Formats: sequence, structure tokens, C-alpha cells
Amino acid sequence: MPFININSKNIYYEEYGKYNKPTIVYFHGGPGEGCWSYAHQAKILGEKYHVVIFDQYGVLRSDSIPENDSCGVADHVYMIDKIRDELCIDKWIVLGHSYGGMLACLYAYTYPCNISAIIYDNPTWNWALTSRTIASTLTPYFQKINNDKLLNICSKILDKNTSAKETFDTVKDLITVNDEEMHKFLHVISMDVYNQYMEKYSLRVNVNDWQKYQTHTQKLIDNGDFFNDYIPYLKDINVPSLLMVGEYDITCGKDQQGYFREFAPNGTFIEFQNSAHLLWIQEQEAYTKAIIDFLDTLQ
Repeated sequence: MPFININSKNIYYEEYGKYNKPTIVYFHGGPGEGCWSYAHQAKILGEKYHVVIFDQYGVLRSDSIPENDSCGVADHVYMIDKIRDELCIDKWIVLGHSYGGMLACLYAYTYPCNISAIIYDNPTWNWALTSRTIASTLTPYFQKINNDKLLNICSKILDKNTSAKETFDTVKDLITVNDEEMHKFLHVISMDVYNQYMEKYSLRVNVNDWQKYQTHTQKLIDNGDFFNDYIPYLKDINVPSLLMVGEYDITCGKDQQGYFREFAPNGTFIEFQNSAHLLWIQEQEAYTKAIIDFLDTLQ
């Protein structure tokens, strides 16, 4: 398997496509999801561009994070730019999905000279706002089924005095509810469709490697910059930027979308009408076209 060594840490990565074309680098979400689910989409984009995908430090095939290592969002951003250096890429186009959108925002803000454009795919830039979007979206459903316990959880999250960390810790009690009707209410992709996609297009990942994500996420939480508000950074990122959201996505709510649309210089906004969080699976052709059309405007 291909690895790149960054500060004595092995980072798993894959490259696709045309090496003489602009480079797109993909930041996966989760935290801790890994790049494996994006490999097929990377191949498709590789028909026109050079595409780099990688497992973030402490995720899946990359090295685990030792117990005595601190690793926050800014630390990952620093390592990502070292990957760019090692691959001898002058500038690249950053594409961040979900939590990867937070990484993409901070990366663009920190290293503005090293990117030519940025694409946000159902991002979060503020965990408190994302948690409140989830809670407000689910409140009508829990009212419908008379679930007072989950309604109380929603109320706590929606309380403006609840900290970002508290909302993050609490919202997990909502999104881990195993309720097929709730999933239909949210328009999320069914597990059958998701698993069929992965079995058809993605290499299997060692089961033991999945255990790493818990440490990866906990390190982000312990560091604290995971709960910073990155939304204000958007107005200072001057490269062309594209925000893509699914109509039914509950990660990037109307408040975060609204700030981008009002304040992001050179910003373009696209809403996909038949998607929730996984655009490249639910509307693959439209997703690919949106990226290509956006990048074609830069030439």
C-alpha cells in the first residue's frame, strides 16, 4: 500500500488520474471515516484531474495516534500541507466533506497561497450549529412519535447556553437511534444502498483498523480546537469557493449556508434536490458535473 512519511508518521494515500492536470485533494469526514468510501468518485474525477485522497493521521490505514500525542484540527492541517510538500504539488484544489469541510476551511485560511480553489461538500464549520440543526430537524419527528426522552435531548441541544462540546456529546444520542422510520424522515441513504455501493466500488478495510477512529476523534475533542467557530474564516478566504449541500442534509444548516452565501468572496452555492449527506452516492452524475463545471470556470 502507498504511504507517505510525515514527521515519522505513515499516512496512507492514493492518487488517480492525469498528473499534468490540476490536483484535487479530498479531506474525508467522520471524524475518522477514511478515504476508502471516496475512492470510486476519485477515479471518476481522475478522468479529468489529478486526484489525491488519504486517511488522516490516526485513521484506518494511516498510523495510529499514540496515547501521549496531542492532535487537534490545526495539527492535521499542518500535516496535510506537509503531504502537499512531499508530493511536490505547488497548489491544489481542496475538497472537504462534512468534518473535512472544517479542515478545508482552516487549511485555506492558514495556507492561502497553496490552494487555487476550495469545494465544500455538506460541511460543518461550527459543531454547535450543526448539532442544533440536527435537533431542530428531528424535533417534529419525536413529537409525532411522542418520545419525551429524545425531545428533552433536543431541547438541551437547542438551549443557547449549551456549549459546543456539550451539543456534540449530546447529539450522538440522537443520530445513533436505530429507527428506520426516522431515517426515512431524514431522507438519509439506506444502509442497503450504501453497502451495495461500497461492495461494488470500494476495497475492504481491515476490521481492526476501524478501532483507530475512536482515538482519532477523542484526540480532536481533547485538543479543543475541534469546537472552535470556523465560520468567520469564510469571509477571509478569497479563492473561488463552491458550497454543495443536499436538500435534506442536516450537517450544513441554513444558518451556515446563509453566512457562506452572504460573506464568502467568490462563492458559488449549489443545492442538490434529491440528496442528504452523501452527494456522490445519491446523485453521482450531478455531483461530478457540479465540480467539473465549477472548475471549468477557473480556466
